[in-house]
Amino acid sequence: MPRRSGVARAARRALTVLAAVLVLVGALPLSPARANAGTAGPAARDVLPGAVATTVLPADTDDESAGRVTLAVTSLAPQVLGTGEDVTLTGTITNGTDQTLSGATLVAQMQSRTEMTTNGLASWLADEQDTPLATIALEALTDDVAPGAAVDFRLTISADNLPLRNTEQWGPRGIQVALTQGYTTLTQDRTIVLWNPGVQVSPTRVTAFVPVTASPAELLALTSPAPGSLPDHAGPPTPTASATASATDSGADYAETLAALHERVLGLLELADDGVVLAVDPALLAVLGVESTAPTSAAATGSPTPSAAGDGGPSETADATDLKQALADAVAAGDVVALPWGDADLTALAHLGETDLLASALQRSADSAAAQAGADTSVAWAAGALDATTLAALPDSVTTVVAAPGDAPVAVNLTYTPSGTMTLDGRTVLIPDAGMSAAIGGSLLTDEGDAQLSDLDAVQLLRGQTAIVTRQAPAVSRDMVVVVPREAAAELDPQVLAQRLTALTNSTWTQPQGLHALLESAADSAQSGAEVARVPLPDSASGQGEVTAMTLSAARAAEDHLDSVASILDDPERALGMSTDVVALAASASWRADESACTTMIAQSRARGEAVSDALAAAPSSTINLISSSADLPVRIVSTLDQDVTVEVHLESSSTRLQTDEDVTVTVPAGGQVTASVPVTAVGSGDVDLTIQLRAQDGTNVGTPSTVHLRVRADWENVGTRVLGGILVILLVAGIIRTVRRGRRTATPRERR
Repeated sequence: MPRRSGVARAARRALTVLAAVLVLVGALPLSPARANAGTAGPAARDVLPGAVATTVLPADTDDESAGRVTLAVTSLAPQVLGTGEDVTLTGTITNGTDQTLSGATLVAQMQSRTEMTTNGLASWLADEQDTPLATIALEALTDDVAPGAAVDFRLTISADNLPLRNTEQWGPRGIQVALTQGYTTLTQDRTIVLWNPGVQVSPTRVTAFVPVTASPAELLALTSPAPGSLPDHAGPPTPTASATASATDSGADYAETLAALHERVLGLLELADDGVVLAVDPALLAVLGVESTAPTSAAATGSPTPSAAGDGGPSETADATDLKQALADAVAAGDVVALPWGDADLTALAHLGETDLLASALQRSADSAAAQAGADTSVAWAAGALDATTLAALPDSVTTVVAAPGDAPVAVNLTYTPSGTMTLDGRTVLIPDAGMSAAIGGSLLTDEGDAQLSDLDAVQLLRGQTAIVTRQAPAVSRDMVVVVPREAAAELDPQVLAQRLTALTNSTWTQPQGLHALLESAADSAQSGAEVARVPLPDSASGQGEVTAMTLSAARAAEDHLDSVASILDDPERALGMSTDVVALAASASWRADESACTTMIAQSRARGEAVSDALAAAPSSTINLISSSADLPVRIVSTLDQDVTVEVHLESSSTRLQTDEDVTVTVPAGGQVTASVPVTAVGSGDVDLTIQLRAQDGTNVGTPSTVHLRVRADWENVGTRVLGGILVILLVAGIIRTVRRGRRTATPRERR
């Protein structure tokens, strides 16, 4: 747990030391094996109640422990205590100083009473407040800790030493372990243990939403070129606008990122269970090869749905088959909802008035493979604070909206935490619990800020929070909604997340509740009037990280260019992948975690199209002499792409002396060349520069242009023809004269006879 410094904390530590000194003598009887502690060797593992065993670990000081001594409790056994059970604390002491640590004592204390509120429990865990503590163990370390060394300790505490007597005080109890030296507290750590004496309560019903979406770094990697999809010389430039852009420094990272993403998504789909709602981005499944068998609205708009990762391979790969089966299993095991295509940021789009883009994202989701597999498409999950503008922008097909944690707070004073549901404008609005949603993502949320939780503290805090909610009204079951933050779900190991989900839903004071049952319960509360009054939603509540109109404009310009490039390719997905869907990607809620990464993605997507374009060129030519008034000019087109491309060859003359008649469409073979014959007309003589441009069908320039220098002598052909004709006439006349002259020669005597 991170620790906050200050006068208050110093005072608390002084009180801790004083309490330790005062109870030193009294604590000895609580620890029957204390006399044996001094003889316990470093390898001792069967620790007696109240004793401490240490094991020296390799030196591994980090930035947090450098220059000071730190202590961390890493495990509890058991994590949920029954009456009469001992508890074992395991942890690590790290000496980050340059002095040997000797003569240190471990002081373990437990809260005397259970916290009454979830905020109070979080504040205590964050070391922001103190409560009455009972000392449960006071043990000296048997070994010195060398500078830079770490010591693994285990402290087993007898049930007789624990202040667990009144069963009405069941639930979470904070445990504090301090390391003291003389009258000084060197360091301390806090965690939580749950006491369950077997009381009977009406359990709290819990529904957890888990997003299956891509992180900014993953989206950047997926819009970078797949290995082999582009020529070596035509890769996009290295992005520099975002810290997360390191994932896209090389196209070689593509396959590794794709494999890791596949495993992560597969692991998240395996979390499907009662009380767990998986919110899946259909676009993410599509890029992993899970595609719809029906045409989508994207086809009508010219934005292709990416095939298997855009790498040119068959969309039905073994990995895609695994994901399809996992998706089907998830639908059967629990609840799966399909998010708007690309996990569109509905709140941001509503604020920008982008109703068409919002509607397109919802429609594409309805046509997706996830929807065909049985995923619910009537649920929308707002990435930012929910407001009236967003609700008004949603179509009637959306009947359930998941708000942001903390939205629509209760408008009346209550002594308990109410259900996280309300009905508004004919829709069911689910309001997640802020503290639990932060904890399941690994954050400790308090009034003073937030901090990172260890795996142990996250699990125990979730158990403690649900226990407190149940204790507030043990005879009244309520509906709790918890959401895993998008950013956290993209970073957490699915197995770690599975442990937190289990801690949240699997206890004697909670029970998992599916989405359908949750909606029925919300409807019953609304009809019976049991729904609590809440503060009205604001008309508009813009939040940090929302996509801007300028960003969407840049994305549209990039998409227009990519559509033009795609029109010349025989297989656009293989070369461009999901980059052609750049507008939908730019509208994703994932970018709220890294706004600059969205700008990088747009530039990277455009660069991918330019890389394709740069792989085409009109080959340069030496000076051409044109002596006729019309001719078919040969133009050689060269391609280094791995697929056929179809382009229009367009000529632009620098002078009116030479005019182009029409463009010529040619198909250039993969890695080859072709010669196009383009008709031209000369109307004068002189030197002309002719620019050869390659164009897509919509007239957009693609490829690398070249310039040819021509010497146009259109009259030479006429002059030459006249001269040649004159020569022929002269020769003809001369021949006739010669023939005539020969016919007039004098007759011989014989001829006269």
